[in-house]
Amino acid sequence: MNSSSFWVAAATAAPVLSYFVGRLNRWAGFAAGLAAFAFCSFMLAGEIAAGAPYAALALWSAAALAHSVYLNGLSPSGAAAPRLADALKKAAALEAELARVKKEATLNAAGEKRSLAVYSSVKLLSETMEPHAAAKQMGKYLADFFGTEEAALYMASSAAEGAALELFAQGARASALPPLDRLLAAAGAFPAAAGELSGVTLAPVAAGGLPLGLLAVRGADAAGAAHFASEISYALKRVILFRQVEWLSLTDGLTGLWRRSALDEKIREEIRRASAFKTPMGFMIADIDHFKRLNDTYGHQFGDAVLRRVAQLLKAGVYETDFVGRYGGEEFGIVLPRADSAGLLRKAETMRARIEGEVFSQGLEKVRLTVSIGIAHFPRDGRTPEELVAAADKALYAAKEGGRNRIVEAGQY
Repeated sequence: MNSSSFWVAAATAAPVLSYFVGRLNRWAGFAAGLAAFAFCSFMLAGEIAAGAPYAALALWSAAALAHSVYLNGLSPSGAAAPRLADALKKAAALEAELARVKKEATLNAAGEKRSLAVYSSVKLLSETMEPHAAAKQMGKYLADFFGTEEAALYMASSAAEGAALELFAQGARASALPPLDRLLAAAGAFPAAAGELSGVTLAPVAAGGLPLGLLAVRGADAAGAAHFASEISYALKRVILFRQVEWLSLTDGLTGLWRRSALDEKIREEIRRASAFKTPMGFMIADIDHFKRLNDTYGHQFGDAVLRRVAQLLKAGVYETDFVGRYGGEEFGIVLPRADSAGLLRKAETMRARIEGEVFSQGLEKVRLTVSIGIAHFPRDGRTPEELVAAADKALYAAKEGGRNRIVEAGQY
């Protein structure tokens, strides 16, 4: 390469020098490129004066230098750098603010869901007329508030000190919780305040110092469980009192047995079930013999004691699935699902003999009494509640007419 060609190449490369130096400082790059171009032009002074191609080279190099200055003006060097840094800071601040707003919105949504669950629970418990039907919806509200299906609400059987707890509402996975008796045994007593035990948070539900129920939730915070329990306490008390009133309206105050209305409903229910599954069913009416004479002789207070004791003996003589009610006065009705004729007769005879052998005390006197029993079978003696009751009543009348202290089945008279 000759000398002229070298300086031509150097003049052409001057804008490249300008660009790379300009990355540090725009004007320093421009000065370096211009100096290199001027020096190369001085070295090529003769060639430039001799012809146009060198003039074109000069124009191209000048344009390239200007373009280099422009490009470096867009870079973060010089005065543009602070502006870019400021813009980046603002963008970071906006991003942080957006993250904060998102987090706040998420917390607000979660808080709103929990508040709605509490409100809905209180409203449900305060308005329901069917506590058993409300239990399923209450289980959903428990899951919404605590964020887990491993939650259960136990309710006292009555608004009295020491009342037994029974499961009222539960989440879909409440069966994964330890049994209540095991939790209470581990706690040592009914908890006085919310706390964690073996991964399960227990929170007492109380109103006016009276325990009404217990919350059991897997992994819940004690403060949240205590808050929920406090909010629903008076609404839960209303449910307990409602159930007590409902129970009292269906049970006889003297004997504790079901009233006539509840007994009639049970007969209808069991007839429907027996019809659907093609199974037998029995109904009997037991009547205390000469009860009016006993009342007149020993007084109504003694008569009431006799009614209570006979009710206890009748209940003791049947299965838990059987249904004993006070049919009226000294008459008792007993519904016996799936009972065949032979089994029903054995059960009736056992009850009759037990009452006959019972000694009732009145002062220094010992009183014995007997009962007469009439039996009817479904579907043999009746296919409707009215027909079945009428058949048992006729059988009872036949037992009375036949000398009392005996059992008669429908159709035997």
